Amino acid sequence: MIFKKGEIEGAGARKTFHWKDADKGENVMYRIPRNIRWNDNVVVREDEYAVFFRDGKVMHVFDRPGRFAMTTLNVPILAKLGEALTGIKQLGEIYYVQRRELRGKFGTPEPLVFRDKDFGLVRLRVFGKFSYKVVDPIMFITQFVGTEGVSTSDEVIDWAKSQLVLCVNDTLGELKRDKKMGVVDMPAYLEEIEQIALSKVEDDTSRYGIKIMKIGDLNINLPEEVQEAVDKRGAMGALGVDYMGYQTGKAIEGIGEGAAKGGNASSFAGMGAGFGAGMGMANAMAKGMTRPEEPKKPMIKCPKCNADVNADAKFCPNCGKKMVKSGMMNCPKCNAMVGKAAKFCPECGVKLRINCTKCNEEVAFGTKFCPNCGTEL
Repeated sequence: MIFKKGEIEGAGARKTFHWKDADKGENVMYRIPRNIRWNDNVVVREDEYAVFFRDGKVMHVFDRPGRFAMTTLNVPILAKLGEALTGIKQLGEIYYVQRRELRGKFGTPEPLVFRDKDFGLVRLRVFGKFSYKVVDPIMFITQFVGTEGVSTSDEVIDWAKSQLVLCVNDTLGELKRDKKMGVVDMPAYLEEIEQIALSKVEDDTSRYGIKIMKIGDLNINLPEEVQEAVDKRGAMGALGVDYMGYQTGKAIEGIGEGAAKGGNASSFAGMGAGFGAGMGMANAMAKGMTRPEEPKKPMIKCPKCNADVNADAKFCPNCGKKMVKSGMMNCPKCNAMVGKAAKFCPECGVKLRINCTKCNEEVAFGTKFCPNCGTEL
């Protein structure tokens, strides 16, 4: 007798079914080709579940390794159904589900649109790998087979891939909003993107009995023209030139390559014109590569040791004296630096101006004599 895939003749039983190792691979589930019947045998191995499914519901899960006959002894629900099964030959369906961790690849079927501060709207391609496993076989079969009508592993994988792409896209937008991430910053954020996307996708997959264990080898591809612009920007930064200086240098390099290949001077209207153009571009490049001198910072004298001190310095590097900038003073209460024209300290709120007792002239706190009438304060 010739048996169908997954069927073996059993002693004293109608049929014995198992999931062949050669057919497993990275498939997450497998359905026995025909409906199970009374007294059929189901073989369950350590790395799999067998789920008895009937009328859109999971009736029983075989979660221990062994050979099980479809009788009331092994499937108590059959006894509860009682007379309802009398005369019915087909009891329901058996789905095998892998227990081990499985692996897959995902990618964007269409480019993701990312708004970058430097390059504007950029279309990104995202690729990566992921691992997952079924943590709840009842919920897995109920949601995918019973609710979604999914019957093959490929459909489950396609669903998981789409969830990952959505979460990665959401993660890119979140990092752009919170950390001002641009396309040139993405290589430094790959690990963080993986971890954030992993936490996001868990909410979507847990209700289907699946857990995404890891996301790795994430690869974000830029369009060719954007990649060229990034390379140019990196070269300009390394040479210390602006865009015109960089383009001038590339033009001179092209002239040199043409001359080395035996190009004639007619392309530049004569050797003299070519030489002059080359010298002009060389001068332009030299100017572009010259870094402008940084303006010298103003210096002030230390009131204690008379050393020259940077005007922005808070303390004298020679004697350690605290420096008070011109037009500034210390608050008498909290010692914060405030302008001499301030009426109140912005740190503690203390009043910084007083009135002369003779002429009522308003003067700064700490003044010894009134500048208007000379009265001692």
